Amino acid sequence: MKKSTQFIVLTCAVSWLVAGIAILLGMRDIHGLVYAGFATAYMLLPAVCAIILQVIHKEKPFRNSNVSFRLNWWFLIAGIVPFIYSFVTLGINLLFPNVSFSITYEGFLSILPAEQAELAKQQLSQFPPVIFLLIQLVQALIAGYTINAIFAFGEEFGWRGYLLKTLHNKKLLHASLIIGTVWGLWHFPLILLGHNYPQHSIAGVGMMIIWCVLLSPVMVYLVIKSKSVITAAIFHGTLNAIGGIVILYIAGGNDLTNGVTGISGFIALMLINFSFILYDKYITKENIFTKTIGEYLK
Repeated sequence: MKKSTQFIVLTCAVSWLVAGIAILLGMRDIHGLVYAGFATAYMLLPAVCAIILQVIHKEKPFRNSNVSFRLNWWFLIAGIVPFIYSFVTLGINLLFPNVSFSITYEGFLSILPAEQAELAKQQLSQFPPVIFLLIQLVQALIAGYTINAIFAFGEEFGWRGYLLKTLHNKKLLHASLIIGTVWGLWHFPLILLGHNYPQHSIAGVGMMIIWCVLLSPVMVYLVIKSKSVITAAIFHGTLNAIGGIVILYIAGGNDLTNGVTGISGFIALMLINFSFILYDKYITKENIFTKTIGEYLK
């Protein structure tokens, strides 16, 4: 069995088993602290499985998986692109029928349970809208490079560290399709609980796979250019911190159309992917998208 297949099977089996046990023990409320703790721990499982396989194959943990802290400009770009992505998504989302900009956060508050909505309303009213937005931006940037990146590394070491290296003979888009499909499917127990798509949990499984497939080329490109999976962790962590801002400022629509994980986010991602392809082909002229992973990640 290929190392890539071993990793996919082990990671999905372990993760789904852990999620199944948690659900059987009564974890249901995705807005509670128990779920938040579980989801955070769930993010670490791909890294755990990758290390297990490295030990089995008598490889040193974290070696040959693109873990490098050698700084370059792509570490900065990895933290900036999620902001661009989020605000482009917001602009696209506002073009959808029956969707409007809301400075009073009514759309966001409407999807929360009554008690949490009231508490959130009180907290949101403590600052003028502009000040609150600036606070959110600063907090997202800091979190994206610190605590969020640490936990996102649990996923990224597995998906775009270990798994990406096992796909060294694949071209970037082919590898991204494989990683994105598995990555999206890996989320399915959380999606069924209402994560990201609380209004459409069944359809949300397919939506999550599409989103992850669209997200993967940019993240793989960042890893290749920076020669480090840390940039993927920064991107992932920053997106987790800033992505919700779209939902915060719109009213109307639903979870299949709204936000970075909705159709508006899909359109924004296609534009960003296309921009990266044009940059690679006409500005750097490296044509990374047409070459195999192994040509760039030794």
